[in-house]
Amino acid sequence: MNNKIGIIFINGAGLNSSIWNELQQRIDNPILSIDFPNRKSNDKQNLKLTFDDYINKTTTEIRNWGNDNFIIVAHSIGACIGLKVAEQFKNELKGFVAIGSVVPKSGQSFVSSLPFPQKFLLPILLSLFGTTPPKKTIEAELCNDLTPEMTSKIVDEFTPEAKALYTTKKTFELPDTKRLYIKLTNDKSMPTDLQDKMAKNLKASRIETINSGHLPMISSVKELETIISDFLSEIEKTSAQKILM
Repeated sequence: MNNKIGIIFINGAGLNSSIWNELQQRIDNPILSIDFPNRKSNDKQNLKLTFDDYINKTTTEIRNWGNDNFIIVAHSIGACIGLKVAEQFKNELKGFVAIGSVVPKSGQSFVSSLPFPQKFLLPILLSLFGTTPPKKTIEAELCNDLTPEMTSKIVDEFTPEAKALYTTKKTFELPDTKRLYIKLTNDKSMPTDLQDKMAKNLKASRIETINSGHLPMISSVKELETIISDFLSEIEKTSAQKILM
């Protein structure tokens, strides 16, 4: 088996693991891309899922993968999953990367981490309209710097999530590893001041910036690959120094 540090990719809400395809081709490390339940499904299969259902599926995939040396790279709401899952892999986890992510404080939910008035309005909107935004909203907030072809793919494959993914309050400990927050300065769904707050919640040991929209793994793949590769190199260097001490 490749002895390089593995990478676990966790996508954001409504998306699927194909968003990482081009990035994976550029990285010579063992890779596991997590898919949330029932991807590319436009019906109500996910309506009754709990937050634990997302955690359990992710945890099972990681255990079945069998790599004992990895980092987690989580996008958007995927950080909520990644931080909770990380508790179960304290020995294996070597680093945590959050990309344009909402990072709740322990005891909060995705929704309760948002600023006023979103934290009060979003639960109402989720109850009234469900978790699939209108097509124009997806295009404007997720795809503002993507090609028409990729925008169509994101819209067509968008999967409704469980309301519980957004509203469940969860407790967790920040992983005792290097933590990187990647800030997206052209993100139309996550204002930069909110990203600054989320980086503080993560207590990031490092913050990097990409001038991209919400999906840099598609629109700015080369820059993202460089940042992740540098992060891996930093971890490997630190590990080598510990061995020599």
